Amino acid sequence: MQKRILDHQEIEWQFDAPDLGSINGWLEGQSSAFGLAVVPAETKQLVDTYYDTEDWRFYRAGYALRVRRDGRRVEATMKSLAPPEDGGLKRRREISEPLRSGGLKPLATARGPVAERLRLLTGMRDLCRLFEVSTRRKAFELRPEADRPDSLSGEVVVGPEGDIRRREDHSVSAEEVTVDAMGGIHRSDGGAVLAEISLDESEFSGDRERASLNRIEVEVADENAESYGGVAGFVDGMRASLGLRPTETSKFGAGLAIAGLSPTVAPDFGPTEVDGSVPADEVAFAILRRHFATMLAHEPAVRLGEDPEELHDMRVATRRLRAALKLYKEALPKRAERYERDLRFFAGALGDARDLDVHLERLAGEAPRNGEVLNEVFVALEERRTEARRHMLETLDSNRYERFVASFSGTLRRGRSPSPPPGPIFEVAPDLVRRRYKKVRKDARTLTGDSPPEDFHDLRKKGKRLRYALEPLQGLYGKPAEGMVELLKAVQDDLGDHQDLIVAAALMRELGVSGDLSPRAAFLLGAMAERYNREAAELRANFLGCKELRALKKGRPWKRLRKALEKKAGG
Repeated sequence: MQKRILDHQEIEWQFDAPDLGSINGWLEGQSSAFGLAVVPAETKQLVDTYYDTEDWRFYRAGYALRVRRDGRRVEATMKSLAPPEDGGLKRRREISEPLRSGGLKPLATARGPVAERLRLLTGMRDLCRLFEVSTRRKAFELRPEADRPDSLSGEVVVGPEGDIRRREDHSVSAEEVTVDAMGGIHRSDGGAVLAEISLDESEFSGDRERASLNRIEVEVADENAESYGGVAGFVDGMRASLGLRPTETSKFGAGLAIAGLSPTVAPDFGPTEVDGSVPADEVAFAILRRHFATMLAHEPAVRLGEDPEELHDMRVATRRLRAALKLYKEALPKRAERYERDLRFFAGALGDARDLDVHLERLAGEAPRNGEVLNEVFVALEERRTEARRHMLETLDSNRYERFVASFSGTLRRGRSPSPPPGPIFEVAPDLVRRRYKKVRKDARTLTGDSPPEDFHDLRKKGKRLRYALEPLQGLYGKPAEGMVELLKAVQDDLGDHQDLIVAAALMRELGVSGDLSPRAAFLLGAMAERYNREAAELRANFLGCKELRALKKGRPWKRLRKALEKKAGG
């Protein structure tokens, strides 16, 4: 019996099947259709148990976690929660690994791809059982007509020792047929199984009630994914002949509904809309709730580490939170200062890992020029990134982070402090925005060709703080605020490229003199550092003559915004 660890794209159609008997009869009558053979296969009894953490980390990462028992075989699977396409088709990532036995302990101690991801996602959290599904699955194989195994024309079952035989008990040699970890049947002589058709009778059991569900599923065999077109034609014909309706929800979704569970991507902390008539502290809480929900929504994917942009987005959310806490500190409870310090600490751990993602991406662009030599550098940076990710995960798993999330969540849900509220946002905002703009304009006016790179970076940071202050208020101040935000975005993009080059040059120089690389690699890094510094100097020179800097110096966008601020304040 073959067992495989899988990480692949599942291609599957799912249809509601109130009457499995008529579908079974139709399939048994299709020994040859559409140039394909429908061959009865084994009947299995499956028991699926679904799990997640109390705060839905698998769900928020875009996966369902299932442990399946099929006789003596046990398998853990993560399936992506991609929505169905037209016609009942689903394309989902599926990651699987076999387990020694059922339950959570074997999964917690396993070393395969599901168990490793589980440890990344759960951290200090325990898994909770969501619901269980018991399924009687009668299977058919879809094969090319030329490969139809007449010798296996009866229904095939798997014996207690893993042996395979027809229901009438004529044995089949293990050399002729193998069963993979998914229960799929394959002939050793190379006969192709294009897809498996499953007639499922499922019983769901949750904490509240039980329910049943009948479905027909057609899954394209992983090793024959190129046969999708032929299988799709068969499915279209079957659907038309039987009047099948695509399912509207997955088994996971159905199980959640039956169990009375309603997972969310991020908790509800309260109102997030900004209204100009309310006090500034309510506006502050609305902004903080929005960014905190965004931060938590990205955390599971950050833990998995498969998409660098998720880390970028979570890091940006922490920055926006810190900016809002500083901007509205006079309108917020005293403990907001502690939250800002915590966020600065967490952002540091996220930033170290994110910066190395950026460096690796930049280095990948250098590979066509110096591929062999750069392999050493890639290895050194990957080691640093591994260490940075380890530190980041330790930070996210720390008691400090857990306490912060719990305390900050409670503060956001409680809302306004009992102290006398500040004035309406229209009265408070002009002074808050004006103070930040003055810092931006001062830095813009003092930049010259002799200014060091740090001065350009300071302008970028101050412009970002002003932008973060304005973005939530765009709906209140309209086009003047939108125009200023667009100007600040352009400045940030230009100066962001410049800062990336400065940081990359410093890192290349540091690696080059570390003594950990070959002389050839060290020389190359020195040359790259010089080139990055030259490119950064060119960006500085171009920025000094750009229209965005002129707009900041002359202040025309600010004058339009100031007029809107004053009008609302006096309105």
